[in-house]
Amino acid sequence: MEILSDALGDGVSARAGIMASPITVAEQEAGELDPRVTNFAVSHVGARLSRKWWLAQVNKRLGTRFQDHVRDLSGNYQGAGAALQLGGDNYSLDYGRPWGYMAIDRYLKKRGVPVFLWGASVGPFDSDPSFAPAIHAHLKTLDGIFVRETETQNYLERHGISENVHRVADPAFVMKPSPPNDPEVRALVTDEMIGINISPLVARFADSGEGGIDAWRGRAAEMVIAAGLKTGRPILLIPHVGAPKPDEDDFHFLESLRQTIGNRAGVPIGILPPLGAAALKWVIGRCAVFAGARTHSTIAALSSHVPTLSMSYSIKAVGINEDIFGHQEFCRSVKTLTKDEFADIIGRLIDEGPAIRADLERRIPEIQTLARSAGRILAETLAAH
Repeated sequence: MEILSDALGDGVSARAGIMASPITVAEQEAGELDPRVTNFAVSHVGARLSRKWWLAQVNKRLGTRFQDHVRDLSGNYQGAGAALQLGGDNYSLDYGRPWGYMAIDRYLKKRGVPVFLWGASVGPFDSDPSFAPAIHAHLKTLDGIFVRETETQNYLERHGISENVHRVADPAFVMKPSPPNDPEVRALVTDEMIGINISPLVARFADSGEGGIDAWRGRAAEMVIAAGLKTGRPILLIPHVGAPKPDEDDFHFLESLRQTIGNRAGVPIGILPPLGAAALKWVIGRCAVFAGARTHSTIAALSSHVPTLSMSYSIKAVGINEDIFGHQEFCRSVKTLTKDEFADIIGRLIDEGPAIRADLERRIPEIQTLARSAGRILAETLAAH
């Protein structure tokens, strides 16, 4: 909202349609800190035997693509000057074909609302040649695609998508940190601390074989143990995304990870309770070094000038690291990352910490300027619409 209000004025407000259950969204709305934002549910799933429920069953059994969730937008889009598709990597194959998001785009554009992809990584779709032409054609219909790294921009250009593309940066780079209110939470932050975010989501990409999330937990435990033994530094496990399902919730996964590790790391291992984004950024910004799987956890660290290992499972981490550092030395695929490599990179980040921080202090203001430019470009595009 800071970027939008700077460009469009303090009177800007937002209705945020969240792709989650109504109960989850109601909880988010109850905890919403920005009075300018109203949250509402855009859900694929309805109550048993409801219209949504029946269509979901048909889609599941027949492979159809009924997109009844767009009906949740009715009554929420009227008067909107623009629609911003958020989410970072929703327009990729990481979570399957993004038919649901494409349906929202079409629904809004049909009703005269300009649609923009906001601070996103896009694709690649080359591994799905039957779908790629459809998504490429769809992307050309959007009023603007604000890409957050050069890798995405290059990919889109290779497929003839450039006229509506703008190179910016992830808006999270300009988010301001805020100390947690609870002094017990602040007390978890210690000098020389290694912050680690490892999410259960990575199990889908980590090549863990048939072991799934249990195999990934075992690998992750060995990484944390190796880092503790190598560095002798205290470790704080930092959940970054909450979810009602235990196999998607960072805190639940990291608590089970801590239990798996026990005392084998030879150092104190704490775990941060679930916090809001600004408080998480405050904690992450006080780490000596950080390793993260969730992209926005690494953005919180990098934008706070913390030496960071990005545990990559998609194009987004690769592109962001390339734009900041000009190399991939601190970005490693979760498919191939070993415990020894993890520990070695953490050790290197500690040893080279002053030089890396100096590099980030020089580079991050440029990235933040790019992030803020999205607001100006949006305002100019809407004025010419």
